[in-house]
Amino acid sequence: MSKSNVLVAGAGIAGPILAFWLSRAGMRSVVVERAPELRTAGQTIDIRGVGFEVVRRMGLEELIRSRTTREQGIAIVDASNRKRAEFPVSLPGGGQGFTSDIEIVRGELVKILYESTCNSNNVEYVFEDYITSIKDHGDRVEVGFAKGSVREFDLVVAADGMHSKTRRLVFDGQSSLRPLGQHVCYFTIPYHESDGTWARWYNAPGGRAILLRPDNLGTTRAILAITSNSSEAYEKLDVKAQKEAIHKIFADAGWEASRVLSAMDAASDFYLQEMAHS
Repeated sequence: MSKSNVLVAGAGIAGPILAFWLSRAGMRSVVVERAPELRTAGQTIDIRGVGFEVVRRMGLEELIRSRTTREQGIAIVDASNRKRAEFPVSLPGGGQGFTSDIEIVRGELVKILYESTCNSNNVEYVFEDYITSIKDHGDRVEVGFAKGSVREFDLVVAADGMHSKTRRLVFDGQSSLRPLGQHVCYFTIPYHESDGTWARWYNAPGGRAILLRPDNLGTTRAILAITSNSSEAYEKLDVKAQKEAIHKIFADAGWEASRVLSAMDAASDFYLQEMAHS
């Protein structure tokens, strides 16, 4: 009997994890990624609950712990940087605080998951290509790719993010996402002595928030959030226009806004998205 052959769209977090377990079950998988290489940009990820059990069973707990951010917790601060509340890191088995005892930068986790699967005979990675057509024939799925190849699989799994283009192909462009009234942008800025080892969360009037999280790589992860009932579609602007809009919104926010905005202009990993759920 031939092995089942599964196509996985997306080589971020979910895709390589699925490939790992498919390989463990004796199945072949092809992981296709639109980007020319691993996408290592992104913020920190907390691993807890079911997620912790998954990485433990994969045998990756020790390796992941060795690359954590070492963040000690989150402090709520005012415009003068005075701490108004503190939430220390959640110790193993000690509850569900803001910060898990396993906080890892997304790029570090992506590398670990890729390296745990890329040498498997059952896993094939294809970069700088993507799915352009899907035809379900019942007992097999015929898939066309941007570079011109056509291949057949037993199953296709869309693991390419909230705005999955694969799901749009399958469901004729329909989206089940519902906006939550918030836009968030993420980027990396140079570490400053004031960043310390605690994340700092500042709320400004007008539904604005700034969160700074020092990492283990010598930099600080910045998050700017806008909560509003406005129908502004910031996510549809190009990056230059997005940054200009963020400048206008946070210009008078106070605290360390000027430092963050200045560093944002030079950030190559800037990413803005609308918060939504299905």
